[in-house]
Amino acid sequence: MKTSSISVIIVEDHVIVAEGLNSILSRTEGIQLTGVFPGAEEALLFLEKQDTDLVLLDISLPAMSGHDFCRLVKSKYADIKVIALTNHTEKSVILEMLDSGADGYLLKNISRQELVEAIFQVIDNRFTMHPALQQIIFSPGHSRKSYPRLTTREREILQLVGTGITTHAIADQLSISTQTVDTHRRNLMQKFNVGNAAALIKKAVEAGLL
Repeated sequence: MKTSSISVIIVEDHVIVAEGLNSILSRTEGIQLTGVFPGAEEALLFLEKQDTDLVLLDISLPAMSGHDFCRLVKSKYADIKVIALTNHTEKSVILEMLDSGADGYLLKNISRQELVEAIFQVIDNRFTMHPALQQIIFSPGHSRKSYPRLTTREREILQLVGTGITTHAIADQLSISTQTVDTHRRNLMQKFNVGNAAALIKKAVEAGLL
């Protein structure tokens, strides 16, 4: 995890929500709030000039959707983390956001502690999602798609990746080395042709594996 403060911006067009997030993050040790923007265009101009670690992103934005904004940020700034912060609980919306490259998906009714923990979790390269949302996207409701052939160990690791736990935790639970876990992660992402854990989870859900 980073030892310096995490640079965070907020992209949120509802003033009351933005002010609440501002109040929380401005008082949180280890986090530096560097900007609050009502729309994607202003945020993109800022990102061109200022190094940023993480974006807290509302999905429903004027002019450009959160999905498109996330996809654009990920294509231009691969190291910037994006957490969707929204009221949308529809499976299709969640999956589309994961497909856009989001590193986390949270609801706006979460607590201050949950928000702060999620930020540090994502900066530590761990996907984050509230358990209630995991139940939504992992529930039946779409046809099973074809998927690559997986080994028993890959299936085990895929299930654990879906819970959002760290590589070290997976290694401890399965009594294998972290290097072995990383190898299996890379193999899974290669087999599913994805670039991060969020996209891997999305593909696995669509294939009926989670």
